Amino acid sequence: MEVMAPASHWHALQQERLGWAYRAYRRFIDSLSAEVRSHFISASEQQPPYVVVFGVTQVGKTTLLLELMGLDIAAQTRVGQILRGGRASGMSATATTMEYRRSPDQDWHFDDGSGLRRIGSDADMQAALGELRQRMSERRLQPDQPVVVAIPADCFDSSQTDSGIRMLDLPGDNPADEIEREHVQQMAARYVPHADLILLVGRGDNLSFLIPAALNLPSIEDWQYVPGRFRIVTTFAFTPSTVQSFAAQHPGPLDAALFRARLQQEIRSFDLVLSAEAARPELYYPLELGSSWHAMLAQDTPYARRIQPVVQGLKDSLMADIRASASEAARFRNALDVHVVTRCKREAHLQLAEQQLAQVREQVEQAQALARQASEGAAAAMAEANALHARLAQCSAAYEELKTSPSIDASAQVELVNQLWTNTSAFYARINEFTGWLRQQFLDAAPAAGSVTRRLLGKAKPRMDQYIGTVNQLADAEFDVLIRRMGDYWRAEYYPSVSDSFADDKARLKADMRDVAHKVSVLAQNLWLQLLAEQFHALEAEAERCVRSAASLLHIETQQNKLCAERLAQADAIHAVKEQALARLERDEAQAARFSTLLDEEYLRELQQRTRHMAGAAQASVALLELLGIVALSDEYRKIKLPQPQTA
Repeated sequence: MEVMAPASHWHALQQERLGWAYRAYRRFIDSLSAEVRSHFISASEQQPPYVVVFGVTQVGKTTLLLELMGLDIAAQTRVGQILRGGRASGMSATATTMEYRRSPDQDWHFDDGSGLRRIGSDADMQAALGELRQRMSERRLQPDQPVVVAIPADCFDSSQTDSGIRMLDLPGDNPADEIEREHVQQMAARYVPHADLILLVGRGDNLSFLIPAALNLPSIEDWQYVPGRFRIVTTFAFTPSTVQSFAAQHPGPLDAALFRARLQQEIRSFDLVLSAEAARPELYYPLELGSSWHAMLAQDTPYARRIQPVVQGLKDSLMADIRASASEAARFRNALDVHVVTRCKREAHLQLAEQQLAQVREQVEQAQALARQASEGAAAAMAEANALHARLAQCSAAYEELKTSPSIDASAQVELVNQLWTNTSAFYARINEFTGWLRQQFLDAAPAAGSVTRRLLGKAKPRMDQYIGTVNQLADAEFDVLIRRMGDYWRAEYYPSVSDSFADDKARLKADMRDVAHKVSVLAQNLWLQLLAEQFHALEAEAERCVRSAASLLHIETQQNKLCAERLAQADAIHAVKEQALARLERDEAQAARFSTLLDEEYLRELQQRTRHMAGAAQASVALLELLGIVALSDEYRKIKLPQPQTA
């Protein structure tokens, strides 16, 4: 066996210090369902660690990122202006997902997918970024990886060393440009699921960015499922007057815990329920950045002096958090928390299923109620239609009845003609009296009480008074010949012994009275027949309306019963999906404990192999290196398996 040089041997041991953990990780991730697996970094890729900074536009994401990278205020101003690519203030500076690094020299380094190139001046770098945005807006930029920007080394504090952590600035999820919006969705789907840490950034005076509806990007909206991979960062968190008043009213020392608790209280005011894991105070970072923060410090007020240690402590803590999280060991620790994911997923599935079932139950109840109402309404409409058809059947009998009734019997009036004096004035008086009597008879003409017509029409009757003029005209026309003949007599007195005129005029008067009484009777009958016809048509129309209404209601009943059946089937489907999801998550949860076992198995296998190599080493130096490798192996094991102390 060829003996390696000590340096090469040690390098090889270092390279393999986490091989055992990756083997366990791959075995574990491959055993999970796709739903839960999506929350973890691919088991097939040993990617360098990186942090994603995400938030809506104009909340200070880029400023936060630059400050976390170690740029002072002057460098932040310079670099921030260049990164805008010539875009006006107040508009999103980030055209695509940007990866920021520290340049190895004093120049900019830029890779937009066409290869890394060196850019010597700020103006040229600004122009390159402006051209990048132009290509994006014209759909000529189709990056499948972040655009790399390496910031000149002279922008950084020389005392700080490069951590090697990749910082990804993801554009806000609500850009005004539709092309950018599509691009954000694609890049989030590609990079967010595999980030070691995700900073959710929003303004301290607008916490709506944490509402689930506002977090609509892949692997962002479910941040409470794996809160260990997220940190909530609020900018402009200490300059508002409300915060200053809050600090002034607090009598004791100000510390991070106080403002973290206040931030969580404000988050809950949005009716956002935080899970126990997501409510851990150390996940929240209210901060003040950039020019607003430095302007406050420049004023040297008592408030600034009290708050400065708190803000600086939070920034230091966040940087330590980032360094601790953006490591391979942290990935494995996240995987050990898979039970959190499965439990949150189960609760989410149960909550969603219950919401869906409650909605379906409400829809079923509404459909059943509408079906009952429609059925009852249809029955009532048909009953009404049947009653109307029964009344329509009576119309024929009423029509036959009205052919002879009501009639005006003038026989008694005719008999009174026999008592007339032998003078034309008596005739005139009789005609006037009869005409008055006839008018009253006409007004009173009606079917007999209890008759079919009366029962059918009820209290309804024609407007007889409107036809009194017609009655008068009929009477005038009927008596006109007799009156004109009497008017031609040279004397008013009749002489029955001399002439037959008295007998003839009486006979004519009787005949005229009978005729006009018949004509007025016919007029009354026609008016009642007209009323009967109107009633018939009204009943017929109402009956048709009831039948149509019943048909419509029966159709509604059928549709609602169909809808009810569909909703019940939907409820069964929801139950089935819920049970399948819960069964799947139960299997995942059963696998959760297995990862710890897999780590132990692979660690012990690796440890045994290293021990054998150490025992079989031909040289003491090789054995020493193997021993040191075992110590390093144990250190990595402890980093992964043992709880890590939380930063303040």
